[in-house]
Amino acid sequence: MKALIVSGGEKPSAGLLKEVAYESELIIGADKGCDSLYDSNIVPKYIVGDFDSANIDKVNYLKQCGAIKIEFNPEKDFTDSNSALNLAIEEGAREIILLGVTGTRLDHTFGNLGLLTIALKRNVKATIINENNKIFIVNNSICLNRDNRYKYISFLAYGDVVKNLNIINAKYNLKNYDLFMGDTTTVSNEFIDEKMYIEFESGKVLVIYSKD
Repeated sequence: MKALIVSGGEKPSAGLLKEVAYESELIIGADKGCDSLYDSNIVPKYIVGDFDSANIDKVNYLKQCGAIKIEFNPEKDFTDSNSALNLAIEEGAREIILLGVTGTRLDHTFGNLGLLTIALKRNVKATIINENNKIFIVNNSICLNRDNRYKYISFLAYGDVVKNLNIINAKYNLKNYDLFMGDTTTVSNEFIDEKMYIEFESGKVLVIYSKD
């Protein structure tokens, strides 16, 4: 099952939101993300959070339309996006798209990158998408498909060193390279064909499709 979580960071465009919502079997609004869903006339299955930043009238409208409201105390040890992710996994999602999880609050942005790792540990594919980027984490070698919406693809070590990284069938190939966190050698690569391959022995790779 594919799930969509809409959070309260940078608001996704109506086009992007509707496109992903159309492909999703489960939709969850996290706090201010409920405003984006309301504005696009999308009623989610769940609305979750402490609702300290959401428009309460929009939240109540979604509830009246059938959304199941799960409310938390504002003084809690987890973010609303984290609770939404856990709920999606508990509901059986095997793929999760996260919208509205990047923006001006860098603490939330970096925290939400950590949600990708939480999903990975539970064998769930999670992807962050905004207007310029598509981001996910892998811990195994993978074949990557060209996405014509993005010009660039970058690879960053997430946590421990990525051992013996190989980038194959790319504009800039790489062989048996140990990629450490902070190393920018693998930023701004490009596809030369429909498929690109990355192979490595251990570690986690943050994969970022991007455009200007």
